[in-house]
Amino acid sequence: MTPKTVIRTGFGISYTPFPDNTWAYNFPVRSNNSYVALTGADAFGTAQLPNGVAPTFANGFPAPAPVVVPANGILKPDPTTAQVEIPLNYRNGYIEAWNFAVQRELPWKFVIDVAYVGSHGVDTPAAVNLNAGQIIGAMNAGQPFRAKYGTTASVTQYFQGFSSTYNSLQVKFDRRFTSGLIMTTAFTWQKAMDFQGGDDGGLDFYAGQGIGRNYARADFDRTLNFIQSYIYRLPFGQGRRFMAHSLAGKILGGWQVAGILSFRTGTPLTFTGNSTLNLGSNGTTTLQQVAPIQTLGGINVGNPWFTTASFAGTPNNIQGDTGRAIWSGPSLFALNASLSREILLREGSFYRMQLRLDTLNATNTAQFSNPNTNRVSNNYGFVTGTLSSGTGVNGTGGGRVVSCGVKVFF
Repeated sequence: MTPKTVIRTGFGISYTPFPDNTWAYNFPVRSNNSYVALTGADAFGTAQLPNGVAPTFANGFPAPAPVVVPANGILKPDPTTAQVEIPLNYRNGYIEAWNFAVQRELPWKFVIDVAYVGSHGVDTPAAVNLNAGQIIGAMNAGQPFRAKYGTTASVTQYFQGFSSTYNSLQVKFDRRFTSGLIMTTAFTWQKAMDFQGGDDGGLDFYAGQGIGRNYARADFDRTLNFIQSYIYRLPFGQGRRFMAHSLAGKILGGWQVAGILSFRTGTPLTFTGNSTLNLGSNGTTTLQQVAPIQTLGGINVGNPWFTTASFAGTPNNIQGDTGRAIWSGPSLFALNASLSREILLREGSFYRMQLRLDTLNATNTAQFSNPNTNRVSNNYGFVTGTLSSGTGVNGTGGGRVVSCGVKVFF
């Protein structure tokens, strides 16, 4: 628009590949042949080739057992064994993504970007149980295929397509590298919504309010994200503003500090109860909310993270009114920092040495996992762990890690 103001916008469609090859195991392809040696508690005899030798990759394997089709052409699988249904009209899912951004150059080498970024997932695959119980308390009698075909096992459809959405305000405040300082500040206010966790995950709800009840915040959604990064070369020593030609400059020169500070609000919580709704198969029992939820912030057993009295129990055959992802767990704070110094090994040459001191989780701030939200658990309401195992680069949630290093450039 002007020499200092730029508008950027874009739209794209990205297709996702079919999430797995379950479709390939439909009849008549589905025919598994196992060749198991008689070891331990295995109840299988050793398979043999016609000449009496054991099957190996070198000796070969017996011919596959044929799939027998009844004379009437109708296959009747075991009604207690899970079945698979492949819709012939399913197509690969895709994502529509768009953005609109305004960038403005500011004084003192600063630049600000303000953007709206969004996306829409179309036909995101979910593995749906077509024989899930539809009537709370009816047990197997509430399964739609029981009356028609006598089937009580799950009948999984690979796949049904569902939608997802993402909308965000993204602001970035940069300082270009000058006078030894470069800095980036990034802030995102976002909301991601979907029907299920994972690319081909299942659904939580079938009975009661139906499949539409699954639409809620995505499991990975963090409403606020803030990142601050910087690199600053201290203004001392050769080629710098202060002490460029002094002994003190040779001692104090070449130092650089850097860091990345991260802050994110918590991921969603779903409050569950006793999974004895007698649904026949599938379905998640959630709790009945009886009072406003408050975050207490307690850590470890005995100090609840949230007000556990906000929910009533759900006895058999009662489904609570709460859905997926109605509250948020602990936020995340992390500061990684480093201090380094470069020493010139030979005047007028490229040879130099770098001394480094790096810290991960410099403030030693715990990064807690979500509290237990299952009301029948002994740890209900309590945070009992960190985000993951491992420390440093091996994982988040660990304590402070300090490392020292030396680099020689030649």
